[in-house]
Amino acid sequence: MDFPDFTGSAPRCGVSLASAGPMKPARDACNRARYFSSLGLDAASVVSVSQIHSRDVLVAESSAGFEAFPAGDGIITRNSSLVPCVTVADCMPIFLFDPETRCFGALHSGWKGTGIVRVALDLARDIWGARPEDFRVVFGPHIHSCCYTVDAERFEYFSKNFTPACVAPDAARLAQNSPWPYRLSLAEANRAACLESGVLPERIVDSGACTCCLPAYGSSRREGGDSFTHMAAFVFWH
Repeated sequence: MDFPDFTGSAPRCGVSLASAGPMKPARDACNRARYFSSLGLDAASVVSVSQIHSRDVLVAESSAGFEAFPAGDGIITRNSSLVPCVTVADCMPIFLFDPETRCFGALHSGWKGTGIVRVALDLARDIWGARPEDFRVVFGPHIHSCCYTVDAERFEYFSKNFTPACVAPDAARLAQNSPWPYRLSLAEANRAACLESGVLPERIVDSGACTCCLPAYGSSRREGGDSFTHMAAFVFWH
């Protein structure tokens, strides 16, 4: 996938398919090495974290310290030899790139971590002087509102903290007294977070792919919580 509204030299971002096998750090190291090698990337250049469904973003100056997969849910860097990588399976991968400071990164944004993009943008500003309006943002494949239903508590949380536009009642599910009668759009919630931080609307794109609908992708909700396929979501200079 390419970053929007930019035609110069830029990194690219991608997500492995379920057919490539599981990509969880440490546990699936051999499979990850084979996969990245097939893309012409050195597995030693891939930096990953032990994800905890947080808004914690780490800065990678080099691969040092990432061998043990420190806790967090996002990585940003200006080192073009590194490949920031998170794993996803319905949660949203968010890819960032600022052509002015050459900062780029990958974030894991589940419902608990929605808003992590604000943290990443603030961190890039504080460390490198990056401006939100210069960033390009890509939302990778994730579960969409067609498949993502939530309860009243989560409905209220997202409506209040992001935008009412990201949640909507499902009349049929309400009539059935479903415990999850509302539909949540992680894309709209994260779009609101980006816009609030100062990212320009034309520089935000969504891949449009729903991981739950499409069997080509790993999906916690479709495959089951104990057997889903962790996909690698990564950004790299080519």
